[in-house]
Amino acid sequence: MDRKLNIVFFGEDSFSDVILHSLIDAGHNVLLVITPLYDNLIYKRLERTCLANAIPFYRVPKVNDEETCRLVAEAKPDLCAIAHFERLIKQPLLSIPPMGFINLHPSLLPDYRGMAPQHWPIINREHEAGITVHYVDETADTGNIIVQHRFSIDETMYVSDLQRIWLNHYKTIMVEAIDAILEGKPTKEQKSLDGRYYGKLKKEQCVINKNGSVEDAYSLIRGVSLPYFGATYDDMTIYRAHIREDRESCEETKVLHFLDGDLVIDSYKK
Repeated sequence: MDRKLNIVFFGEDSFSDVILHSLIDAGHNVLLVITPLYDNLIYKRLERTCLANAIPFYRVPKVNDEETCRLVAEAKPDLCAIAHFERLIKQPLLSIPPMGFINLHPSLLPDYRGMAPQHWPIINREHEAGITVHYVDETADTGNIIVQHRFSIDETMYVSDLQRIWLNHYKTIMVEAIDAILEGKPTKEQKSLDGRYYGKLKKEQCVINKNGSVEDAYSLIRGVSLPYFGATYDDMTIYRAHIREDRESCEETKVLHFLDGDLVIDSYKK
């Protein structure tokens, strides 16, 4: 589409920054960027992009307060776009842009709603994953679906591999969704559809079940590996492993035994 929109962007990290670049490169007018006021430096890449493109950048203590509403209202956006943003947008902020809010969520909604969709398709041994751009309502990841990208995943993939696939799709999917809106393409209603929900990953979810299967242990290791906690087994934190093949020899201290097979530890720390 030739029409370019005035957009306020909400993001937090380097993944958000890829989406921000895609909007700028597509010629949309990014009026300002808003990020939460966290006590860390994950916002720095977004900040550098804003400085390089003369885009006002705001770190706000409360995303839905009067001050944030004032910033957005005064900017007069057509649309607000969100990517990798861990705060729910509520009224009256939702009602400010006439074309609404849209959000990128890295799963095939309605499945894998919530803040940690990256781990569970691997842990649950899915064969397919994806990315969704959807309209935002006042509940988590339930607004109408605008566009989805699907891709295959396999039994050797680690969470970092999945995230690299995301980044490739992030270069186009938000712009594709905006084009679909401008073209008046139909959306898919999902609020009443069932789907699994996962909150932020916790360390207790990363403990290997000694009575489980070797496949379960292998999938957990791949799903929570770097840059996340890693999977724990006794005094080890395990980052990489492989299922022992027939006649494969290795040091016994680097092998975990399960009822249905052995797991060879390739990378770990005490």
